[in-house]
Amino acid sequence: MKLLLTNDDGVQSLGLHILADVLKDLGTVYIAAPSREQSGVSHCITAHVPLRAHPVDFAAAGEYAWAIDGTPADCVKLAMEKLLPQKPDLVISGINRGANLGTDVIYSGTVAGAMEGYLHGFPAIAMSATGIRRGVGQANFDYAAQLCKQICLSWQERHFQPRTMLNVNVPGHQPQDVKGVRLTRLGWRWYHDAYDQRQDPNGRPYFWLQGTPYDGEDPGDTDVSACREGFVSITPLFNDMTDTASLQALQRSFDIQD
Repeated sequence: MKLLLTNDDGVQSLGLHILADVLKDLGTVYIAAPSREQSGVSHCITAHVPLRAHPVDFAAAGEYAWAIDGTPADCVKLAMEKLLPQKPDLVISGINRGANLGTDVIYSGTVAGAMEGYLHGFPAIAMSATGIRRGVGQANFDYAAQLCKQICLSWQERHFQPRTMLNVNVPGHQPQDVKGVRLTRLGWRWYHDAYDQRQDPNGRPYFWLQGTPYDGEDPGDTDVSACREGFVSITPLFNDMTDTASLQALQRSFDIQD
């Protein structure tokens, strides 16, 4: 099995190292991760400045590890098209320090890294540990890594078909905190007081993103509700963002004929 790993927390992130160490027993591990934190960059790619890939020491990956001066999407795209000696069987992004639930996926660099692998035609997983936020809490990295290993083995049994992308969020601080696993749809997640206004030493205002998540009204079949109740959420994603219900309504409204 050949696995390409990336993340948005940077190549030195503990979650990435734990994941690679657990998955190395499955076969060959490739690492292509940002040289610095890239949280919240969504699916941004670098188009107007050079990308540089720096070989790094990474025990689980041997000679196939790079720190890339770009985004998670850059990392996967560059690895697929230039760096790897052969194509991977699947792409894994994570383990992220914090949740990627509901509408978080629109902003998430973690999800974008996995989505780039999916767009290249490979199965992909975005792994996140929800127990830590803004440096507070403890991430359930060990459980998340073992669960990711189980998913990889399951896909191997099916010869990595069909092309699928999974967004996985693991709650709790320790493996025993997890009550089970639920297959879910994306929920809705918004933030109160998203920006904290402060002053610099010269008295000029600046703003720092510090919002508190608000998701208390989500129905029970969503990823948001599952993690809130102590369950792992596994949500299949795909690239088609078309609102088919609105499309049909617009066709009636504008009297557009086929």
